[in-house]
Amino acid sequence: MKLPLLPISALLVSNFALAQTTLEGNYILTTDNLQNGVIESGTSQEITIIGDKVHFMSQTASQFLSGNTSIMGNVIDFKLSDKTPSNTQYFLGNVDVQGNYSGTWFAENGTKGDWTLSALQSDAATSCKDILDAGLSQGDGVYDITTASGEALSVYCDMTRDGGGWTLVGSYPASETGGIYRIEQYGSIPETDPNNVTKLWLYKGELSVFSDVKEQVSCSTLDCGDGYNVYGTNFTSRELELVRYNWGAKDRVELMPKNSDKPSCTTSLEPGATVYEGCVGTAYIGGNVADTTVGWQGDVLASHCWVATGTYKPGSKGSAICSRGSLPNGTQWALLWMR
Repeated sequence: MKLPLLPISALLVSNFALAQTTLEGNYILTTDNLQNGVIESGTSQEITIIGDKVHFMSQTASQFLSGNTSIMGNVIDFKLSDKTPSNTQYFLGNVDVQGNYSGTWFAENGTKGDWTLSALQSDAATSCKDILDAGLSQGDGVYDITTASGEALSVYCDMTRDGGGWTLVGSYPASETGGIYRIEQYGSIPETDPNNVTKLWLYKGELSVFSDVKEQVSCSTLDCGDGYNVYGTNFTSRELELVRYNWGAKDRVELMPKNSDKPSCTTSLEPGATVYEGCVGTAYIGGNVADTTVGWQGDVLASHCWVATGTYKPGSKGSAICSRGSLPNGTQWALLWMR
């Protein structure tokens, strides 16, 4: 028989979370009685683990679990004992690319089989798209989400434009000078008003819950109606990380030495939209990235069009005006969205 699927709200913790030193939390342990490397039928139970990867345990009225991991948490070894009648199962396995553990088990009474151990988060959305897909959207505004590492966060959600479900993950206010060199320089308090940006902010957590990205620069009106937008769709977590690193002038140079190393973009979400390699104008694609600008897009739609000026005129405030010969003058802001 097939095992029942977990509710969408019971989201598996990402590999990022499992990479931490602790294993504390709620898990689903699934076992079957046929040792062939596949869970074909079996039973599932929820367990609560305490402790770290050196030694962890779990206890219920009828069972006791104890174990440890090795090789940077990639290999796991634990035993599960029934208190009455006495019987112990021995489990050995490793972690997969999704961050779940699995392997084989055997018991003192001669039974054996396969098993999986999947961490659970509490019932909570991890992005604005989760909220939209669940039919819980109340329009654009501030919503509560839970990050992949379990942190509660109040973020702004755009539920109406470009298909909706966009989480605001970065903001560059008009009052901020352009010399931002590392993404660590951004604050940790989310911007919750994209039309009155006052916070220099960038979400620095795990990006595995997202797959699309949108960057808006040179914004000065409602909904950034006068700004310049670029998009990336079906991005891997690594590509999303590179887009985020573009918001640090020196991070850009170190991680993407050439313009062609940056993730590509389009200027719309329409099918067949032109793809701009490196999210930069064709005249610059063969060149090296310089730390004179901040932001993912570089002169894709207009001259001198970036989030901020980096080491070039680092005292200039706000986002670019996107006009040749005109430096940022403290009137424009920039935004970064993901879904």
